[in-house]
Amino acid sequence: MPPVKKPTRVYVLNVKKFTQRRLFMEKQLSEHALPAEFIFDWDADELNDEIVDRYFTDDNNLSPAQKSCAMKHLCALQKVAVADSEFNLILEDDAVFAKDFAIGLQRALDQSVQFPGNKVIYIGSGGNFFTPKSQRKAGQYLYVGSRVRFADSYIIDSATAQKRLDWIAAHKISEPIDNQFEKIDAELGIQTLWLEDPVVEQGSKNGLFDSALEPAPPQWLQAIFFGWEKLKRKYIYQLWR
Repeated sequence: MPPVKKPTRVYVLNVKKFTQRRLFMEKQLSEHALPAEFIFDWDADELNDEIVDRYFTDDNNLSPAQKSCAMKHLCALQKVAVADSEFNLILEDDAVFAKDFAIGLQRALDQSVQFPGNKVIYIGSGGNFFTPKSQRKAGQYLYVGSRVRFADSYIIDSATAQKRLDWIAAHKISEPIDNQFEKIDAELGIQTLWLEDPVVEQGSKNGLFDSALEPAPPQWLQAIFFGWEKLKRKYIYQLWR
């Protein structure tokens, strides 16, 4: 039996005061024997004019929380870029693992070799985007995605991380980091891969946590909205796709 693959490194983006999220994530990681480094740098109240000027365009309309999230992703990418490693898992602190998380992660790592070159593998269901059933094949778990899923959970290699960093150094950030990554990857020809079925949901979308980035309805109502979107896109739309 071939050895079980695991990410070389795991990075979790966390706001220092978000203790509940951190404890929840630590429990999940422990259950899967995944050691991780938490990224605490660049909370919203730590951002200064020098950093904002260096990394963000003058015409951006991002909130301090959105800028903080972007900077934490950059910090993780910087660590990945210098590590010279192939499989690096980056998680936002509201990532909720599915019961089959370990199996899905293994499938993503195993089939990544079928897509040579620069790529990012999204293992979560961010935005409730799914590969149409008509395109799915038995035994295939990675598919080229039509767009970037949200950046709550993705696998990236060092070379691809450096390409994203180089683009940002040249052009700066003007959009929420999920949207910015989508623009960057399209321009640079970085492949967007979706794991099917995804094995992560965002706790700030499914009602487990309050959203830290944007105004949102109460958690119970957010859970209803999320459940309806998931039902609609994962099952109802698939009836004719």
